[in-house]
Amino acid sequence: MARKFLYFFIVSFLICTSCANRNSGKENQRNETEIQKGDEIVSATCTNKDGITLKQTFNNTHGTCELELNGERIELKQERMASGIKYSNQHYVYTNWHGETRLFKDGELIFSHDD
Repeated sequence: MARKFLYFFIVSFLICTSCANRNSGKENQRNETEIQKGDEIVSATCTNKDGITLKQTFNNTHGTCELELNGERIELKQERMASGIKYSNQHYVYTNWHGETRLFKDGELIFSHDD
């Protein structure tokens, strides 16, 4: 009896996890497809004097920016500026003006790069 229960548990677990993985793959595929449907995407990277790299992906169609710093993914919305660019969310502010890139977290400068 215990053997049948264990067999049932293992089969149920495998079915549930395979369905979850299949769905997450479809979701990722859908998101990539949505981005590629004509959105204007610009990607760049910059490395500061300490060797830390900031990866930047701008979706100019939607006015969004995705940054990756030290393995952390940060999503920001564009703010209108007369000169330069600025993206922000509740905790982060990203600016680039005349080749000076700055990223602030809760008002503290956490990344800086000058061209």
